[in-house]
Order: sequence, then structure tokens, then C-alpha cells
Amino acid sequence: MNEDILKSIHEELVAIRQLLADANKAQPRSAPARSTGSTSSYSGSGAGDEVIPQPTEVVPNAGEVQVHFGKNNGVALSKLSERSLSWYAIEQPPRLDSSGKPYPARPQEIVLRNAARTLWHQNKGTLGQPDAPKSKAAGASSPAATIESSAHLSDEENVPF
Repeated sequence: MNEDILKSIHEELVAIRQLLADANKAQPRSAPARSTGSTSSYSGSGAGDEVIPQPTEVVPNAGEVQVHFGKNNGVALSKLSERSLSWYAIEQPPRLDSSGKPYPARPQEIVLRNAARTLWHQNKGTLGQPDAPKSKAAGASSPAATIESSAHLSDEENVPF
């Protein structure tokens, strides 16, 4: 019986991830409808136009913060290309433990992400400004997406496994 329950949960999670992936692929289609400006919070690199949110905490001397993992281990953020910097600034999917729950972000990951966001917005001259809105069509649905997103987070907290 537990096997059947676990199998159905797994199938549902796979379906949810597929829906989320499809929704993320659909977003760049609405991007051309929005006017682009020099103060945009979108990076022009990588897989589609990712929004670079404002940092939750502005990091002083953000360019001196060093990457603590991967191929750029020990490299200061100021030495990275704009594309690499934007990768560290965007929200990465959380790593999941064996039960499917996301690991909490480690302090050095939070500092690195905030430093990358701070430096990115400093370079663009948009630090402290509200994030650029998406297209009008996407803007009309963004409050619903925000509500859905916050509902999703609270749903995860109440999962019994």
C-alpha cells in the first residue's frame, strides 16, 4: 500500500514539475510585448530573460565576495562576466533531500546571491529601484501568480512527509 501511495505522489510531483517547466518556457514568448529599457532588471544572457531581483540585503564591497564552489571557486564576483554574475544572482532551484524536502539555503549561499544581485544592479544603475514589470499581459496575471506562488510555499510547509 505504501508503495502505491509513494508511486502516486511521485507521478503527481513529476506532473507538477512538467507544468512548471512548461510555464517557464511560455514566459519568454510574452517578453517581446514589453518595452525594454536600460534600467531593466532582466539579464540578456543565458536561458531566456531571467529577472534579477533586488538583493534582500545590500552587501558592501559586493565585488570582493568570492564564489565558494564550482569552476569559479575563489574568484571574486567583480572578475566574472555579466553572464556568470547573473547566474549567481538568479534564484537557483533548491537541492532536495531524500524525502523531497528542499534543504535550507546556507548562509554563504545567501551572501553570495545577495552580493551578486547587489553588484549586478550597481553595474546597471538599478540598485534600490523596483524590479522592472513584465509585459502588460503578464502584469495582469502577476498578482494571481504571486498568490499562487505564496500558496505553493505554504503547501510545501504542510506536507506530512
